[in-house]
Amino acid sequence: MKVANGKISLMIVLCALVGAFATGCATEKAKNKAKEAAARYWQDKAYPGKSFDVQVTEAEAADGGFRVKGIVDGETRVGFFNPDTENFSEGYYSLSHERGRKIAELEQEARYWKEKAEALEKENYKLKVKLGVDEKKQ
Repeated sequence: MKVANGKISLMIVLCALVGAFATGCATEKAKNKAKEAAARYWQDKAYPGKSFDVQVTEAEAADGGFRVKGIVDGETRVGFFNPDTENFSEGYYSLSHERGRKIAELEQEARYWKEKAEALEKENYKLKVKLGVDEKKQ
């Protein structure tokens, strides 16, 4: 009877270890899925054509999903991954930050084109003056 109880105890311990291992693997798999979703989001949607360095640093369980932290082009980003819907989002504040960044890029581009147009106008004026001087000589 003692041998049977020992085998049963050993089987219970083994089943508990296998169950704990399987649960740990499932958690790691979900964390990896959250990290992959964050990397895809930051690379494809948040910075289309502009993100060159995306590093997802960690994913931790929080309120029915995973809170994911990463570094995108030197800037720290945080988002939330919901494993039920397989949806990743950064929320309103990140979107407003993106909007502000886009506005700053457009303002910088407008300044560049304005300076370029002014330089071309100066060059055009110089050519007209030179052409006028050359016409007077002939």
